[in-house]
Amino acid sequence: MIRIFLWCLLGLGVASVLALLMAIDPGYILIHYRGYSIEATLSTVIITLVILILLYLALRWLLRLINPLQLLRKSTWKKLVSTDPAKATAIGFNHLLLGRWLEAYKLLVENAEKVENPQFSYLAAAIAAFQRGDRASWSWCLDRAEKKSSADVHGMQNVRAWLEAQSGQHDQALAILTALHRSVPTSPLVLTQLKNIFLARGDWDSLDGLLTEIEKQKVVTGAELVLLQEKVYQYKLNQAAHNSLDNLRLVWQDLPKTLRTNAVLTGTYLQNLLPYNQDTEAGALVTRFLKQHWSDQLVTMLGYVNSKQPKQQLQMMENYLKDKPANPVLLLTLGRLSLRNQLWGKAREYFEQALRATSSSELSAEISAELGRLLDHLGEHEKSLACYQRAMSLLEYKLPQLPLPNVK
Repeated sequence: MIRIFLWCLLGLGVASVLALLMAIDPGYILIHYRGYSIEATLSTVIITLVILILLYLALRWLLRLINPLQLLRKSTWKKLVSTDPAKATAIGFNHLLLGRWLEAYKLLVENAEKVENPQFSYLAAAIAAFQRGDRASWSWCLDRAEKKSSADVHGMQNVRAWLEAQSGQHDQALAILTALHRSVPTSPLVLTQLKNIFLARGDWDSLDGLLTEIEKQKVVTGAELVLLQEKVYQYKLNQAAHNSLDNLRLVWQDLPKTLRTNAVLTGTYLQNLLPYNQDTEAGALVTRFLKQHWSDQLVTMLGYVNSKQPKQQLQMMENYLKDKPANPVLLLTLGRLSLRNQLWGKAREYFEQALRATSSSELSAEISAELGRLLDHLGEHEKSLACYQRAMSLLEYKLPQLPLPNVK
């Protein structure tokens, strides 16, 4: 109100001064254009202009009041001729989330330099370009994002490594991640990407070097960590076994205590012991393991151990039948242990029970082959042939249909 009063007061003052001047000398104006002439006093012209201005302001106020489109507002015209960069960027992000890669890329790039944090727009645009398979564009967007970033660019470089890996360029990704790991060795995402690349390549030595940090930073769950450790130490055991028995034992002894009771690694160690004819050590290891943990894999392995005490092994494994009477793996191993004890009838009985208990085609094939071999040596050739034929029919890869001689 005070401001309006002051403007009115100022207007009255100016009008008074002009009135005094016009009273002294009203002035004279002549306008001549193409044969037309207009004559008027200066005061008349000024009054007319003031009236026109007032009419314009009144009309504008009236239109603003009643016009539903509000066409005379500055913001309305601005919206009609241009889009707000922040709003356009938000629309671009929405397109990105909906998978409209081209629309997202255009809006994000066009408005990146007009928003407060352009690096985020460029990052999102890089993802959109990647989804379209436009390598040049996503690489350029990442360059711009790094240039516009006010903080360190490790995060940007990690995104670049991820896009390189997703594009199948593992060498480039690995080079970036290796440098990043030196700068930010505790980054969970960098560790995850390195882990994935080493897994894809089967680079167990490099993965071994990451295991401690992966565990410390809790990059994977406990179960996933065990799987990684299994893969790494299986590789170590197999590599050591190619060198010598001493190297194999050394790697086994260096295993963390928590992995000494791992069935997969124990089975790998046993598989590598047997070619060195270390049946006594292998049998003792299986016996010790099974007293604390059950493992079908190790029970199967026991059937391959040529123990000097087969009778004791058979008695020990028969004790497990009380709790696992229908375990086909246990029954198969009992059949093999019976053969080692030259108990042919008992072996046959165990093999037949194992066949009835299993639902696995692969295991059925193995049991059928074992039973067929026993029946062949018992002179029951027809039954033996039937078992062999059943084993062949259960093989994962069937024999091809080929012409064969017809001998009667």
